[in-house]
Amino acid sequence: MKKFKYILVIVILFLKISIISYSINVYHNSDKNSPIYQNLNLTDEEKQWLDKHKVIKVGCDPNWAPFEYLDKDGNVYGIDIDYLKLIEEKTGIKFIFTQEKTWHEVINKIKSKDIDVLSGVNETTNRLDFLNFTKPYISNPISIFANEEITHIRDLNELKGKKVVVVKGYYTQYILKTFYPDIELILADSPQEALKKLHKQKVVAYVEGMINANFYLKEANYKSIRLVGKTHYEYKLAIGVRNDWPELITILQKALDSISESEKNNIYYKWISLSTSKDFNYTLLVQIVVPLFVLLIFFFFWNRRLRKEVKRREQAQLDLNFAFKKLKDAQTQIVQTEKMACVGVLTAGITHEIKNPLNYISLGLGGLKDGIESILTITDKYEELLSNISISELKELEELKEKLEFNFYKKECLSLTDDMNKGVENISEITKSLNTFSYFSGKNKVLADVNTGIKSTLVLLRSQYKHKIKIIEEFGDVPEIKCFPGKLNQVYVNLISNAIQAIEEQGTITIKTFKENNRVIVSIKDTGKGMSEEEQKNLFKPFFTSKPIGTGTGLGLAISKNIIDEHNGEIEFNSKKGKGTEFIIRLPIEI
Repeated sequence: MKKFKYILVIVILFLKISIISYSINVYHNSDKNSPIYQNLNLTDEEKQWLDKHKVIKVGCDPNWAPFEYLDKDGNVYGIDIDYLKLIEEKTGIKFIFTQEKTWHEVINKIKSKDIDVLSGVNETTNRLDFLNFTKPYISNPISIFANEEITHIRDLNELKGKKVVVVKGYYTQYILKTFYPDIELILADSPQEALKKLHKQKVVAYVEGMINANFYLKEANYKSIRLVGKTHYEYKLAIGVRNDWPELITILQKALDSISESEKNNIYYKWISLSTSKDFNYTLLVQIVVPLFVLLIFFFFWNRRLRKEVKRREQAQLDLNFAFKKLKDAQTQIVQTEKMACVGVLTAGITHEIKNPLNYISLGLGGLKDGIESILTITDKYEELLSNISISELKELEELKEKLEFNFYKKECLSLTDDMNKGVENISEITKSLNTFSYFSGKNKVLADVNTGIKSTLVLLRSQYKHKIKIIEEFGDVPEIKCFPGKLNQVYVNLISNAIQAIEEQGTITIKTFKENNRVIVSIKDTGKGMSEEEQKNLFKPFFTSKPIGTGTGLGLAISKNIIDEHNGEIEFNSKKGKGTEFIIRLPIEI
């Protein structure tokens, strides 16, 4: 009897804990889903509109990762979706996502009002006929992809008369159709289909956003396809709302404006920088762990249920790891794109620099040939007249020497030889600098001289600054450091190139190196136009650039910071608008 009482007490205790757990969960969810109108400053009309429209149908692109996509089970994920989830929390709206198979179907349904909202869409003239738009909340640069036979495409004009694939209904179709009518457009239903057409060489190029195209390129493992050019266009993604609901567009804009920079960064780095951290769910702890403790004592059945739960979570972790790897590969592809752009700049500089000494040699050889021919003609005449020379013949010989400028070429040949030697020395210097710059140490750090890396970079960039900028070199006696020399050289290229571009007319760039405590310090200071406070705040963010559209990817400084972080170093800057900018790098001395 006592045994039965104990069991009854424990069962009652379990029921009470379960009820408390359920109550906490209900309270938590109700608090989470309550609209926080006071933080949005909604008008009475807007609140009344929300009360009448609790559920909104949203159309999204099923194949546009990492911005938005459907998984195999029909669940929707992506950057755009995370923004909508925040808006749900702030407004109390319930978004229901439709299940169209293509973006073209989504556009047709929003036109017919079967869908209310588009989660991430670019504003165009023809879409204004049926949509209102919020302000853009994220961008994606539009780039050109081709097979490896094509090394570079400067702009879209080079594709005139050629077959180019785009996805049907995308902003890229609108751009090419409107502004480049001479391009022969081939339409695909999805990015995967477009890449497949390019891989099978049915088209010359594929024009699409760099971030999402690289994602599907790595997923398909098409190693022969690469990014070969940039355009001055970009996706400026906003939320699109059917144009007969003007109240909703103002509500959504207020909700977007209320999203903090911290929340935006959390969303961005979750998908682009591959952050996998998540908040700990204390409600789940109460719901599962506490009841499980009681059930493990009395019921073997709950033990079996726990095992199933563990297996499910293990599978979820495997899926997460796979998604992590795909996104990391996409990020690596973007970084490689920036490296290739850097190599292109250096190649142009090398070509220009080698051309000058080659001109020395070419011109010198021409003059040397003329001189030698004159000398040989004179010597031939000498040999002819030497045996029986008269005064008149001697006079004839002197006239010939004067006519052929014998004395001039006799002196000039030595000078021409010096010029050719100078040209050869310049080529040797450029070749040596190129070898230093492109040094690859593999996966292990090696000892290298910072001064040597900077000097080789200056030689390769000389064509960009030699006519307008004075370089002041103040290299100190610094020790060699353990590093990846090739990666540090890429940092020097990015910083010095930016300094050159910041000087619009005449100016100076001062480069200093010195030892401070147990670190090597590198300072690169220019007298350029400087940066505004807004530019300084976003300087190291990926894809941020203050350069004109189409002239920069916004990845150079972000990559440079990652490289310095990889060396356990620091990079900082001081800048004032109209006064110039100084970058300071601190690298540890590891022996």
